Amino acid sequence: MRCIRTWALCALLASAAAAQAAVTFSDVAIGGSLSAGASFVTNATDIDFTLPNATVGDPVDPVRAGTITITFIAEDPSGLDRDLLSILGGLSGSGIIFFNEVVEDLVNPGIIASTNVVADENGDLPVTETIFFSRTSTRVKVKKTVVLAAIDTDDFDLASVSLIEQKLIPEPASIAMLLIGSVAAAFRRR
Repeated sequence: MRCIRTWALCALLASAAAAQAAVTFSDVAIGGSLSAGASFVTNATDIDFTLPNATVGDPVDPVRAGTITITFIAEDPSGLDRDLLSILGGLSGSGIIFFNEVVEDLVNPGIIASTNVVADENGDLPVTETIFFSRTSTRVKVKKTVVLAAIDTDDFDLASVSLIEQKLIPEPASIAMLLIGSVAAAFRRR
């Protein structure tokens, strides 16, 4: 019976340790010609950007091209090793979205991840991408550049981004170490 209580305690401690793991976001900056009204919200591992005015093309003619730039710092003491990205918006006619992201390690300086995505009438939205880091870091700077373009044609031309969702993932080995530490602490208390 004591063994069952010990394992229950270990499971509870492990859950508590995992629940306390959270990414801290700071120094968030949103700029560019299409950034008016932009906002962001954060959660334990997420940062989401709402872009109400990131539209070019026929609905906002003569605005046929524009940019959004986003930068922020993310920190997690357990280490970050990848991020999941989703871009939601709309495309029609000549509309095209160019997206670039660069992740820079601020602990051991250097670029540890980057991606380029082009969405046009041949691509589906939302765009989802998993970006793996070349090494784990506890503090990174993320830089995003989004370029929207929709030249005038006889079709209905539109390029729009309404939401960018990003989830930074703690490194799995670090979470495992938290769990092992919780188990060891529980056994020492016996």
